[in-house]
Amino acid sequence: MDRPLDTLLADLDLPGHRAVAGHWLELYATAGTVPSLAEIDPLHFHRALPDAWIVDLTDDGRFCFRLMGETLQAWYGRNTKGLFYQDLFPAHVVPVLEQQSRRVLERPQAGFQRVHTNVPDGAHMPRAFERLTFPLRDKAGGRIVHILGNSIFNRDAGEPAPEREYWYPIP
Repeated sequence: MDRPLDTLLADLDLPGHRAVAGHWLELYATAGTVPSLAEIDPLHFHRALPDAWIVDLTDDGRFCFRLMGETLQAWYGRNTKGLFYQDLFPAHVVPVLEQQSRRVLERPQAGFQRVHTNVPDGAHMPRAFERLTFPLRDKAGGRIVHILGNSIFNRDAGEPAPEREYWYPIP
């Protein structure tokens, strides 16, 4: 479901997500455009860093992990730097992730998903997680080719929160 960008913070309740979103939204408000990778300052969301990640769209159209926080690396059991979606996720999940990633970059828009599972019976795949995604321009401020994300697996909030998938088109 599409929602206005100015409702994003109200839709988030996890502190890490709110910190990442607040930083990105502040940069966007200041510049009036999608921020560049060079503008991201992780000190603005230091408590969210274990759950943060950045993916690059490569020249051949694939998605490659630039970095991934410690919590996520522990979940996947390895260093993911330089790995493509195909290297990390089951083959039947890759097209879904690629479609969502292209949606973030090409439209552009921010995304927020809260789901109970995305890979039935998959090894090292979350049963419940929340993912927040933002587009970023290259370091020169030109093309939108990076995704800043924050993923929190197995939410510890008692009963699982209702599933949601929100998209926030960027004006």
